Amino acid sequence: MGFINQFPYSDWHELNLDWLIKITKAMAAQVDYLSEEFAKIEILTEEYIQQMIDVAIRTNNIELYNKMNELHTQITNEYQAYVQAQLSLMETYVNNQDVYYDNLAKNYADTALIQANNYTDEHVLDYTMMINPITGEYDDVRVVVNDIVSYFHTENALTAAEYDALDLTASAYEAYDLTAYDYDFNGKLRLV
Repeated sequence: MGFINQFPYSDWHELNLDWLIKITKAMAAQVDYLSEEFAKIEILTEEYIQQMIDVAIRTNNIELYNKMNELHTQITNEYQAYVQAQLSLMETYVNNQDVYYDNLAKNYADTALIQANNYTDEHVLDYTMMINPITGEYDDVRVVVNDIVSYFHTENALTAAEYDALDLTASAYEAYDLTAYDYDFNGKLRLV
């Protein structure tokens, strides 16, 4: 059967060398295997443990630094958006205040002007009357001035814009030798 050469011979006088060699080789292979495995295992010395701790601390510090940068960026962006929104609200408020106070001042000025006109019409009207040289009637000064301007306004009068468009120098204007009457009533005809 299978007992042949699996165990030492039962007779101690027989040589058991082949069995011993086989077992010794098997044990040597196991010892080699265990030596290789033990060589792979780091010896947990104090230095090795400190190195592991240092690596873990560096890794955690890098991770924390990255997280802090992300958080800083996020907070900065949110803060800048908040500040920009507040500035925009303040600018809108200030602009609206300008409009509000402009309207308030305009309404106050309009009201004061109406009150002044009413007061003038009621109390000073008698002092602002004069003989109208155009109609010969006793009229309000405002009507008289309006009539005089309308009477003397002709189609040949030169406006300031039209005079500017001529682009005359002082000597060129002097060369025309105009009277004030000619300039006022015939400026378009005389200044060519």
